[in-house]
Amino acid sequence: MNVWHVAFRVDSLTYTVAKALSHGGHDVSVWVVATDQDYGLSEGIYRAVRETPRVRVVDGGEARLPSAIDRLIVQSHPRPDESTRDAARLAGRARKITLISAGDRNRSRRDAAKLQWLEARRLWRHLARTDRILYKDGFHPRDLYAPFKARGNLGFDVHSQFLHSEELFHMIHAQDWDPAAKRPILVNFLGCRDPDVRARLLDGIRPLLLGKEGTAPGELRKPAFWHEYTNASPVGLDPREFLSILTSSDFTLCPRGYSLVTHRPLEAMLRGSIPVLAEHELDLYGIELVDGENCVAVADERWAETIRALAGIDERQLARMRGRVHEMFDDELCYDAVARRLRSGLGIDDSTAGSAQLASPPGAAALS
Repeated sequence: MNVWHVAFRVDSLTYTVAKALSHGGHDVSVWVVATDQDYGLSEGIYRAVRETPRVRVVDGGEARLPSAIDRLIVQSHPRPDESTRDAARLAGRARKITLISAGDRNRSRRDAAKLQWLEARRLWRHLARTDRILYKDGFHPRDLYAPFKARGNLGFDVHSQFLHSEELFHMIHAQDWDPAAKRPILVNFLGCRDPDVRARLLDGIRPLLLGKEGTAPGELRKPAFWHEYTNASPVGLDPREFLSILTSSDFTLCPRGYSLVTHRPLEAMLRGSIPVLAEHELDLYGIELVDGENCVAVADERWAETIRALAGIDERQLARMRGRVHEMFDDELCYDAVARRLRSGLGIDDSTAGSAQLASPPGAAALS
């Protein structure tokens, strides 16, 4: 298929889509609206997209357009008005269009209606060919697309570093852990404390897990592992240590950040760690997440109460839950399954794909 993807800038969502298409043997042209964007912390994502086989990043001001586009993907996130600036120019040549809406069920009904207007106004003449609406952070509370479009949540994948590096790809996807084996760490948090909504949550639960000088409080039978940083000082763990901590932990905290959906639940499950995430986010990942079976759901933002309950889950139940996660690997967690699910949601016909290497990321770069 002749696939084009228009985005304000290259970000993790752009990579998620481009990588899934590449993995399935499809060629994709990524049309960047903000060609002068300072990528800053996203520089690694931008480089990864450019280095992905079958993917080319085009400058909207200089691109030569084909006479026809089989599938146009319009990514309205993160700035719906600016992101769709060039959409009509491409939509006029597209046979079918997929709109990836910023979504977010946490928005007010008024804000949701305003956001959807900004997303759709430049595509208004082409809505008849916009046959799919996908949501990054869940359906809008007031969804103007509901009456006439096929809708669904996009889902997500692991961080780009675990897809772009062949070494890390195989490390995170290795089924080398035993569901019945006891783990030395009860729970971990690994990530950025930004934005404020996450920082406030972390400040409330950190004291429950860390005693003096990082020791475990007396009521916990195992220690916690905590590594947080800020966007101003983004000092994360080495990716190998990151995977080691996941593999050593019973539970992994997955609080929302700038978006509701995050990489962490899938990363945790691939290493046999049970994700802990908000109850109203379980349906965002395109996999069957069931509280007490393969995850722990936090109801009504009662994170502190949930954290206290983790210490009471015995080893037999932990082994059972890890076993459920292990059983999901082939059909839901491995990258073949994740990428296939993403392509299906986007409306991509795999029968038109070129040859693809599906056992590992095509052309993945070695970790330096």
